[in-house]
Amino acid sequence: MIKMFKKIFVVFICLFTCVYGNFAIFGSKAFANSKTAENNNFAVYKNDLLQIENYLNNITHLSADFVQELDNQKTTGKFYLSKNRKKAGKMRIEYLDKPKILVVVNGAILHYQDIELDEISSISTNTTPASFLTRPNISFNATDIKITNIANSTNEIAVSLIKKNRPDAGEFTLVFSKNPWQFIKMQVKNELEQQITVYLNNIKFSENPDSLFIVKPQEN
Repeated sequence: MIKMFKKIFVVFICLFTCVYGNFAIFGSKAFANSKTAENNNFAVYKNDLLQIENYLNNITHLSADFVQELDNQKTTGKFYLSKNRKKAGKMRIEYLDKPKILVVVNGAILHYQDIELDEISSISTNTTPASFLTRPNISFNATDIKITNIANSTNEIAVSLIKKNRPDAGEFTLVFSKNPWQFIKMQVKNELEQQITVYLNNIKFSENPDSLFIVKPQEN
């Protein structure tokens, strides 16, 4: 059971390394009455996309609590994002429930640490859709990015995208509330047909210390 549970965590970590399958976000209650873009006609959402770009590009430090839902099971954790305009940013995903897992994205490298086993592994993130969040300048017009769908309701907007050079890796969807604009959710449907939803709560913009983005072996 523990091994299977850890595999589920790794599946969500694939959001930041190798996303599988397609998103199934647009059938949710939040977007039940929304308008989705048809025939890739995203020009109508130009102003909304600019608002999202500005929101993400103006982030220097962001921290939030998160709740991850998968197969009616909930897991809690902390999410951190630090960015600047000169180089790739940093992310930290820290699971607080057992099994305790830590994921740190520092530039183009992702570090995965199993706290209980004290095992650390590292891989590249530069071909993944989720690396979009740590770009120095986030733009939906980037040559390697393709928007696959947009769902827009009165209070929320969801944007799905893929990496053009790896369309088989899957889609990455960002969900924002409007008035005021705020990053509230990420969602992925994995290769096991499991839908993973991550809700961000208690968002703060205070400074994240650099030590958060360093992975070290546990001290005995």
